[in-house]
Amino acid sequence: MLNRTIQPTVNPIEHIDVVKAEKRLLSNGIPVYFINAGTQDVVKIDFVFEAGTWYQPANLVSSLCNSMLEEGCEKYKAAEIAEKFDFYGAYIQLLVDQNQGFVNIVTLGKHLPAILEVTEEMIKRSVFPEHELEVLVAKNRQKWLLENEKVRTLCQKKFTQVLFGDKHPYAINNKLADFGRVSRTDLLSFYKSYYHSGNCHILVAGKVDETVLNLLDAHFGGTDWQKKPVQVPEYAISSSSQKRHQVEKANGVQSAIRVGRFWVSKSHPDYHALSVLVTILGGYFGSRLMTNIREEKGYTYGIGSFVLTLKRASYLVISTEVGNEYVEPTLSEIAIEMRRLQNEPVSENELETVKSYLLGEFLRDFDGPFALAGSFKAINDFGLDYSFYDNYLHVLRNLTSEELQKLAQEYLNPDDFYTVVAGSADQVS
Repeated sequence: MLNRTIQPTVNPIEHIDVVKAEKRLLSNGIPVYFINAGTQDVVKIDFVFEAGTWYQPANLVSSLCNSMLEEGCEKYKAAEIAEKFDFYGAYIQLLVDQNQGFVNIVTLGKHLPAILEVTEEMIKRSVFPEHELEVLVAKNRQKWLLENEKVRTLCQKKFTQVLFGDKHPYAINNKLADFGRVSRTDLLSFYKSYYHSGNCHILVAGKVDETVLNLLDAHFGGTDWQKKPVQVPEYAISSSSQKRHQVEKANGVQSAIRVGRFWVSKSHPDYHALSVLVTILGGYFGSRLMTNIREEKGYTYGIGSFVLTLKRASYLVISTEVGNEYVEPTLSEIAIEMRRLQNEPVSENELETVKSYLLGEFLRDFDGPFALAGSFKAINDFGLDYSFYDNYLHVLRNLTSEELQKLAQEYLNPDDFYTVVAGSADQVS
């Protein structure tokens, strides 16, 4: 019988054996990264194009182009595409970020032939119907109007502009007038330039066998949509010389706050240790910022710090919303918590708590085929391999409070941070 009065032995995790992605080239050279894992007959396929905002010639072009892929092609109208996915119980998601455009599908393996057929038509032969474009633009315009009434949206937009400069593609600078400027001709030109086999790679996860790979080659391995790889444009970062900025939002009872600075890339030797430091500062519910500003002071419902790692830049940001009267006290407490990490070693108990939390999150990142695919993408997009995760485990096991304090002294100097506040004009300093 199991003796429940005896605590089970806790063994440290030294290494995680994960199902690693394999690589195959389609007949036309498109790289396919696939992870054969899981027991259910489900497949997730991500078609990834270098077609994010980094490449767009004008605001809105990349996102609207991506969204229009499901609004009609030579063979199917928008309603027919939606009906196909609904009939087979499949799922499609169209996304754009700063660097890439995605066509993601999830389907049962037995329905993959039918789903790939309609997906091929969408990706290769989209026609951008004028009426559907007008509806999409109107819908996005209304969404923009609603979002720009929120102080958190205004704050994040201004923060990216302060950090990168107004004209940089990593800055959020969409304007209402942009919705009246975008045209079908612009979108078609962007589509033909970036949605082709020379600018694509594919990530597949789930129950992946030769049948799945052969289907991909049959639908997407041909030369009918082959072009040369695109040239990557270069943009200079032009950060503001001023550290404090205010965005006026009249009659608002709350203000949004962003405090941040440029950060190290994933390939930097300090990256893993700094992820622990950022977690201690504001990366989980028991963090320093949450404990101080939410639980003790009651200034906010939530505050957090996180690192956004992009292909060509990374930055740390501390984010919260507070009553207008608590803006300055909150900013003061954020600086106090940074200086505490610089001047006082983190206790062993707190460090072990954070390490355990991060280890749990780390294990979750490899739980299931779709999570495995996400973890692979997180390194592959940055030219890294699986040793990145081995190094992370090594840091979690061996990082000391003395090392964290030195990192805080180097990276958490409050004077190095930009501050943006969106809310009542009374808060202008």
